[in-house]
Amino acid sequence: MTYTIEEVLNSIDHHKLFVYPCKGDHLNASIGLLESSQIRCINVGKEVATYIEQLQDDSYLGIYVYDFAKKLLETKKAKMGGAINDVVAVYNLGILLEPSLELKATQILKDASKSISVIIIWENHLDNTNILKWPTQDNKYALDFSDVPLKRVQYEI
Repeated sequence: MTYTIEEVLNSIDHHKLFVYPCKGDHLNASIGLLESSQIRCINVGKEVATYIEQLQDDSYLGIYVYDFAKKLLETKKAKMGGAINDVVAVYNLGILLEPSLELKATQILKDASKSISVIIIWENHLDNTNILKWPTQDNKYALDFSDVPLKRVQYEI
């Protein structure tokens, strides 16, 4: 089953977590399409890397990045006219799996999805499970949402 943007904005599910699959060469078009609907799209890798570069003290790097990522989603969310939920879209999530950060990447997104509709723009492998995988990582790194429903967004390019 796939969901429309309107259904994303008005979801009453406990976890409002969605995946928007796109081909890698359509990433920019997918982002543009969402942004044309007033949905803010966050390049998480770029934002987190910029944040880490400016840190003076990295002794609690994982904690700092965890707090920053949560705050980033909260500050970038947008309310669409008449919608029940705020919404934000995210992409380029690989940095959240960086071993030195020791983050629970899926937990950040699941926690946010309790109060915000979170759309993951996914340009990598997507099968019928709730596990998002990178094709070049041989299942070494993945975002495992098997304990929550990860719903697909149907949005034409």
